[in-house]
Amino acid sequence: MEFNMYSHLSDSQNEILNYDTGCVVVKACPGSGKTYSVAARMSKLFSQKEFKHKGIAALSFTNVACEEIADKLKVDFDVKQKIGYPHFLGTLDSFINQYIFMPYGHLVMGCKQRPELVGEPYSTWSINRYARDPHQYFDKTTFDFNDNLIMIAPHQAFHFRWIYLNKSGEINGNIQNIINSKNDLFRVGYANQSDANYIALKILQKYPLIAQNIANQFEYFIIDEAQDTNDIQMGVIDALNNSGAGNFMLIGDRDQSIFEWNNARPELFDEKYNQWEKIELNENRRSSENICRFINFLSSFDRIKAVTKSIASYDYVPSIIGYKPEKKKRGTQDWIVTPEESKSSFDKIMCLFCATCEENGIEINKENVAILYRGQSKSQFLGVQRDKFEFSANPWIPNNYHVKDIVKGKHLYENGAFKEGYRLLEKGIIEAVNKPDDKNFYCTNSFVQSLIDSHGIKEHRDNLFELIKLMPTTKQKTLNEWINEANKLFSKYKIKFQIETDNGNIQIDELFGNNMNHGDVHPFYFGTVHSAKGKTFEAVLLLLGKKAGMNYVNMLSRDFDTLKPAYQEELRIVYVGMTRPRKVLMLAVPEDDVDEWKKKLN
Repeated sequence: MEFNMYSHLSDSQNEILNYDTGCVVVKACPGSGKTYSVAARMSKLFSQKEFKHKGIAALSFTNVACEEIADKLKVDFDVKQKIGYPHFLGTLDSFINQYIFMPYGHLVMGCKQRPELVGEPYSTWSINRYARDPHQYFDKTTFDFNDNLIMIAPHQAFHFRWIYLNKSGEINGNIQNIINSKNDLFRVGYANQSDANYIALKILQKYPLIAQNIANQFEYFIIDEAQDTNDIQMGVIDALNNSGAGNFMLIGDRDQSIFEWNNARPELFDEKYNQWEKIELNENRRSSENICRFINFLSSFDRIKAVTKSIASYDYVPSIIGYKPEKKKRGTQDWIVTPEESKSSFDKIMCLFCATCEENGIEINKENVAILYRGQSKSQFLGVQRDKFEFSANPWIPNNYHVKDIVKGKHLYENGAFKEGYRLLEKGIIEAVNKPDDKNFYCTNSFVQSLIDSHGIKEHRDNLFELIKLMPTTKQKTLNEWINEANKLFSKYKIKFQIETDNGNIQIDELFGNNMNHGDVHPFYFGTVHSAKGKTFEAVLLLLGKKAGMNYVNMLSRDFDTLKPAYQEELRIVYVGMTRPRKVLMLAVPEDDVDEWKKKLN
C-alpha cells in the first residue's frame, strides 16, 4: 500500500515524507507539488503513529488551500478519517482565533465578555457616526510587532496624510485619535482579524503558561505558504516553538510572496531557512520547460526543472507583444494615444491570444484560460469598470454605510452569489432597522444569533426574505434610481435609505461589476494576479503597464537585491502571473518596453 501511494514521489518529496522530528524549512518552486507533499507526510504520520491527545496542526493562509490538503488526503492517500481532535486543519488565522484569541482575548483587551471578530471577512464594518469619526478606521488599522498603529488599507482610505510623528516628535493627532478609538472598541470586545493576531501574540508573551498549554496539544506543526507570514504571525510561531512545540515544518516559495500590503515579510521565511534544516523542491510539475526557462531570471532557484513528461517538452515558446498605452501631451489634456486607441491595440493582442489557444487545442473556458493583470486599473481593457467611488466621489454617507451593504448584497444575490449576497443583506437590513434609534449600533454575528435564538431561524429568515423580495432589482438602474424606488417601497416600514445623490448617477452594475467573473462578460477567467495565486491554467495572457515611481524596464535593469522592497514585490507579482500556465504564456507590455522585456526573458 505504501509503495503504491508514495513510489512516484521525487527524492526531495521523499525527504518531506520521511521527515520526523525537528524544525525544517521547505523552499518550493512553482508547481512543485508542495501541497501534495504536505498531504503525503500527514498521511504517513497518521498511518505510523497513534495520536491520542497530541495531534498535527496543518495550517495554511486560505480556506481553499486547506480544502486542497483535505482533498488530497482523501483522494490521493486514502485517509478516510475526519481531521478533528486531536488534530487541526485550517488557516493560521482560524487556529489563532480558536486556540488563543477567542478564549483568552479578554485578558488583554479589557472586555468583560468573549471578544468578537468584526470587519472582513466576517462582516463589513459600518460604524461611522460623523465625517471624521476615528471609529470608521477600526477595520483599516491594526498594531505592529512594536505596538505602533499601522494602516491595513490604502492611504486613500484616510482623510489625512499618514505621518506617524509630528515635528515635535509626538504622535500625529489623527493617528492618536484612532489609537484611542481602537482601545475603546477593544474594551467593547471588537477586533478585526489583524487585531486578533496582534492580541494573540500579546497573550502568549504575557501568559507563558497559555503558550505552553497550546504547544503541548500538538506533536507536529506544518505551515504551508509560510512565505506570507508577517512579524506578528511569525512571533506566534516563535512563541509556540520556544514553549515546547519542537516539530515545525514551514513550506513556501519566497519568490511568490506578494502580500506586502498585509505586511507579509518574505525575509522572515529566509531567516528560518538559514536557521533550521532545509529541503528544496525545484522540480516543476505544472509548466513546460520553455516556460520554466522563460521565468528563471525572476527566480531565486539556480534552475527550475520541468518534469511532467506530457508537458515538459511542449513546444510553444512564451511570447512578448506590445500594445499602445494611453498617453497625453506633456503639460496638456490633449491625447497622443486615447484610451479607446489603447484598448483597441490590446483587443488585437487578446484576439491573437484566443486564436493561439485554439491552435494549441485549448478550449477557452474559465478553467483553462486566463487573462491576468496587475492592478484593477487594467480591468478597463476587459470592459470591466473598477469601483471608481471607493475613496473619491463616494456616494455613501456617515452612519448610513449599511446602504452599501444592502445595494451590493442585492446585486450579488441577483447575480447568483446567494451566500455572500444574503450575508450583506442580513447585516444591512438589521442596521437599517436599528441605527435610527442608536447611531453606535453595529450588527455583530452574536447579535444576529440572538435574533435567531429569540425568533427561531425560520421566522428570522422569513422576515428577511419578505424585505429582500420587496426591494427593486439592481439591474440596469443607477444608484439614485434604486434608492428612490426602494424608499417608496419601504416607507411603510419607516426605513429610509440615504446616499450622496450628487455621486449616485452611476449604474449599479458598473459600481459592483468587478465582483462578477461570470460567463456573459468573458468566457475565460479574468482578474488580478493576486486573485489567481495558487491557480493553474492551460494558457495565460499577462497584461502589464508602466509603473509609477520606477517603471518595470528600470526594475529589470537593476540587480534584484538592490531594489526597494516594494519594487521587489512588483517583480514577484509578475513572477506569480507567469507561473500559472502549463502550456501557453503571453505577455502584453507597453510597446516601448518590449525590447527590454525580451532582453531579460529570452
